[in-house]
Amino acid sequence: MSEERIFLTFDQAVEMLPDGDSIHTFMCGGPVLLGADWDRKRVVEVLRNGKPELSGEMATNMRHGIAATREDGETIFIATKEPS
Repeated sequence: MSEERIFLTFDQAVEMLPDGDSIHTFMCGGPVLLGADWDRKRVVEVLRNGKPELSGEMATNMRHGIAATREDGETIFIATKEPS
């Protein structure tokens, strides 16, 4: 059974981002995950243009609770704040 997709507004997604000038991201690159810190401004740009949604259970457990589609069609998983 697939998980229901829950889309976020831009404001909801930005509120979930951790503090700081850089934010960790990862994306699937074939059989591996490719991770990198991105500039906060770039992450916000992706959220503005990429239909952000809640990540699935696996990425959320890795503290990357937002998924968004980049301009090139690739999905990027974005780090989120620690639960309080």
